[in-house]
Amino acid sequence: MGAHRVVLVDYDEALFAPVGFEAELLAQVGASWEAHQCRSEEAVLAVARDAEVIAIQSVRPLLTRRVIAQLPRCRCLIRAGAGYDSIDYRAATEEGIMVCNAPTYCTDDVADHAIALMLACVRHLARLDAAMRQGRYARELARPTRRLKGTVLGIIGLGRIGSTVARRVKGWEMTVLAYDPYLTQAQAGAVGAHLVSLEELLARADTLSIHCPLTEETFHLLSWREFAQIKPGLVLVNTARGPIVHEEPLVQALTDGRVWAAGLDVTEEEPLPADSPLLRLDNVILTPHVAANSPEARHDLYRLICEISSAVVQGQIPPFVVNPEVLDHLRRVE
Repeated sequence: MGAHRVVLVDYDEALFAPVGFEAELLAQVGASWEAHQCRSEEAVLAVARDAEVIAIQSVRPLLTRRVIAQLPRCRCLIRAGAGYDSIDYRAATEEGIMVCNAPTYCTDDVADHAIALMLACVRHLARLDAAMRQGRYARELARPTRRLKGTVLGIIGLGRIGSTVARRVKGWEMTVLAYDPYLTQAQAGAVGAHLVSLEELLARADTLSIHCPLTEETFHLLSWREFAQIKPGLVLVNTARGPIVHEEPLVQALTDGRVWAAGLDVTEEEPLPADSPLLRLDNVILTPHVAANSPEARHDLYRLICEISSAVVQGQIPPFVVNPEVLDHLRRVE
């Protein structure tokens, strides 16, 4: 076993299990690799209490303040994905522990999925397919549909994925607006988008695609007040995090027609409860948090985990540190 322990404490077995090259890559820098399926804080501590690097792939909130306080040798926590809301960022920073994410592994995949949901919504693909499988040649279910040319696509969060969506639709003759308080107009313009306020975005967008991280700022970013401001007939797509959208007002807006259709890869509660009102609405298309999925994405994800871990065990600053304020008081581990 290597002198440095790298432990994956949880992962999505269905789509994102380890690839198989991790132990060999980490052995090159004197580190060992373990992968576990922890389902509780106690299980995490049992397998990773003395680990130097701890990674979590699923979005279960297992790396809490309580757990982080009991990781004396940990120097880096890795969220094996773009969002890092399953790690207590503040607690890690206070302890001098770096938090890294993997923001590049699934950019194209999530952008593709967002566009697929948008197209499926405007062309009613889900209900038309369901009717055909029931033996119904129900062409009337195609009404009403929309032509995307000339409409306004609004993007919330113009990072890697949001920017990729903007570039993807350049040839579609859509106007692309974006809300992102951390970018300049020049940065937005480089991908064919124009920055506006959230209020203007809601008032003008025909389709709205969400690509921001889940933070304290973005929790229920779209709630009662925002749904009251939207342009009637909005198509809403969310491939980011479910809690960015408050589901109770969304259901109300879907029911009364202010939101014409929604394509959701993520929901406030996952898995979606069997009694969710979203399941009863035929203007909603649902997928089970799979936008990131592809064989290429899985491969890229674990290679990036190994790259980050290798840098840490060699005493280097790894790529994609999301709490750079920690760098002036990093934990020293003997």
